[in-house]
Amino acid sequence: MVKVQKIKHAAFLLLLLQCYIDVMIDRIKHPIETEFAQYEKLFLETVQTNQYLLDKILQYVRSQKGKQVRPILLLLSAGMVGQISTESIQAAVSLELLHTASLMHDDVVDDTYKRRSGFSVKALWNNKAAILSGDYFLAKSALVSAQMHNRRVSTLLAEVAVELADGELLQMSNESRLVIDEEVYLEVIRKKTAAMFAFCTQVGALSAGASSEDELHLRAYGTYLGMIFQMKDDIFDFRSGSDVGKPTSNDLKEGKMTLPMIFALQKAGKRASAPILNILRNHAYTSINLERINRFVDQYQGIAYTESKMLEYKEKALMELNSFKQSPYKQALVDSVEYFIRRSI
Repeated sequence: MVKVQKIKHAAFLLLLLQCYIDVMIDRIKHPIETEFAQYEKLFLETVQTNQYLLDKILQYVRSQKGKQVRPILLLLSAGMVGQISTESIQAAVSLELLHTASLMHDDVVDDTYKRRSGFSVKALWNNKAAILSGDYFLAKSALVSAQMHNRRVSTLLAEVAVELADGELLQMSNESRLVIDEEVYLEVIRKKTAAMFAFCTQVGALSAGASSEDELHLRAYGTYLGMIFQMKDDIFDFRSGSDVGKPTSNDLKEGKMTLPMIFALQKAGKRASAPILNILRNHAYTSINLERINRFVDQYQGIAYTESKMLEYKEKALMELNSFKQSPYKQALVDSVEYFIRRSI
């Protein structure tokens, strides 16, 4: 009876947190409501197709869209330093197309069947459909980018695509290594995740005619925000039973060493780590062993350490905004840092 009450209480607190987070994202989007509607209109026009199978897949992908924080950050950055232009809208569309393509390809590479609250494209169709649909989004991203007049924006978009691929390959090359250090982990997430957020905020600034100094501040802000985003995702992997929009322990099963595990293994030492490393080495991911891993990571402060690193990046991100004058756009970017810390999906 007591256990049931605790579960109900935890579920109620989770619901309250989700409501608070939903209010936060609505408040963050408020300064760009008009421009965000323009972005969504252009996105739908860009991906429109008469090909039956592709149309069904695109409709499904759109129905599973998340908070779309990347285009939001791009538009907010543009608004903070100048005027949100047609080029800002185009850049946001090109970016989201690239991001969506990377997710569909990732699901094939990682053999992922669930994403957020629904199934992946590869699960509902097959690998071929996921790869070809991802290619379609990638080609559309390049097409929108090519139509922009600012060559630097197009160049940066190409660079971030290279960083994404480089990050994935670096992560893949580390999958055979049971133990990697924190420096290698940080390099992977800078390339795989933070580069995309850095592009959002830098290109937002660039599309609004920002100074080179402001552009660099916003690029750094985006990088730190991306580090927070990935570390939060890594924490979700050890939250068994939580409604976090993705299967827990997924990273472990795919051979990815994330910061909570890296720190816990380092802190525990060889003797205490040996049984856990044996589970990882043999891919013995039974429910009992996964619970054992979660307890190990918690016991040796893997989650607590990762949360402390997130707070360090939070302070760094906020410092990059200090030189900008107060405005609704700046406040939304400040609130975005807190949202990334608190998000539950």
